[in-house]
Amino acid sequence: MLELQGREFDWFALDGRGNLALFATAGEGFILDPVVDRLAKHEAVSELLPSPHVGSASVWNDYAALGLFVYDWSLPGGPYERRAVPTSPMATQLRAKILEIGNLPTILGSFKELHKITHWAAT
Repeated sequence: MLELQGREFDWFALDGRGNLALFATAGEGFILDPVVDRLAKHEAVSELLPSPHVGSASVWNDYAALGLFVYDWSLPGGPYERRAVPTSPMATQLRAKILEIGNLPTILGSFKELHKITHWAAT
């Protein structure tokens, strides 16, 4: 995980209702073991996401338009804070591509209700 310290990295997770979210580490946020085991797969999928507003806060809206909940690590020290909710249904092909990563972390509850994530309670 040291190679990620100080570098932005995006990873994906599921909630207990099957919703998908993107987590942006801001170079500091925690990354769960199942993600560490599949770093290259998470990175490959995140690089496929169209993000015309990368480099600005509007990038969260790009991801929400793809059907993702979006959490960003709040600097300094966290936690992950929800920055956007889906504004469109997720395309079946995108959902399949994210699920192909395999062994996605799954959190108890619903991203619809979780505004801040300080720790991970897995299902």
